[in-house]
Amino acid sequence: MPIFFDRFRAAVSRYAEGVHELGDPASKAARKAAAERLGRPLPAGFDDLYTSWDGLRLFTDSFVLESLSRLAVEDERTLRLGEALGAPLVVDGAGRIYELDELGDRLLTGSSVERWLDATVAREGLLVERDGEWKDVFASGEETLKPEVRKKRIRAGLKADPESATWQLEAAELAFESGTIEEATEALERAVAADAGAGVAWELLGGLRRRSERSADAEACFVRAAESTRDPVRRTERWAEAARAAKEAGRDAATYARAAISADEKTLDGWVSDAEERLREGDLDGAANLSELLDAVKGGAPEVAKLARDVRMRKALRVS
Repeated sequence: MPIFFDRFRAAVSRYAEGVHELGDPASKAARKAAAERLGRPLPAGFDDLYTSWDGLRLFTDSFVLESLSRLAVEDERTLRLGEALGAPLVVDGAGRIYELDELGDRLLTGSSVERWLDATVAREGLLVERDGEWKDVFASGEETLKPEVRKKRIRAGLKADPESATWQLEAAELAFESGTIEEATEALERAVAADAGAGVAWELLGGLRRRSERSADAEACFVRAAESTRDPVRRTERWAEAARAAKEAGRDAATYARAAISADEKTLDGWVSDAEERLREGDLDGAANLSELLDAVKGGAPEVAKLARDVRMRKALRVS
């Protein structure tokens, strides 16, 4: 019988008993029965996975790939696969693994199951000792990882799976924190190239495009971001950003404005009171940002016009 996942096998063998739980191999009959129950073939690479192990629990249950009996249909395209640090994982027919956030949006975290396993063990191995205890990886007195550890984890993830949008997004966030905007932009571009539905990456890329005064490009990014989310509040925010970017580019923003209102008009109404509260608390920049977004979507509304006047007045006072 062929041996699959050689690198992963070698990596987990270095840990003490109990850190990882690897299921027994699933028979050919069990794999066939699972495909029939699910109404579709097992995803690419997963026949090999279940030939090796009928489910995996890694790093004391922090990462779980369910057994065949627990695989479930998520939708017409994906199966519910397991979880990573509590976040649900789904897999499509091509074997690409996506992580779902708290609102159900998806981000490509593994371009294949073998690459996902290699990346997971490499990244977590930088945090966890052989016996499962934490290494000295946290900043003194904090629960956040040391910067050098974050960098190593990103490099390990990208080495194992350069087509993972998740690791590219992590690289972009670290670069942005460090002030290297060009590196952040390039990482985000790689993220959306790997995963065209990576809404959070499109949104961040739109923000950087707008920051560099590339308004038309920012508009296109925010449109992709809006189209990639299932959450109505996020859709409203991203359509509003698209409307503002279009307006700044001298383009018609009406279609985006209607989309923002249609997604969740209550969110827009809440922005008015939020902006007014920010003005009272002295957060002029935050109030001005909300005012611009509202003006791009509902510029003719009296309450939006009043807010814009109040913001302009406060700006004039601050300048003087």
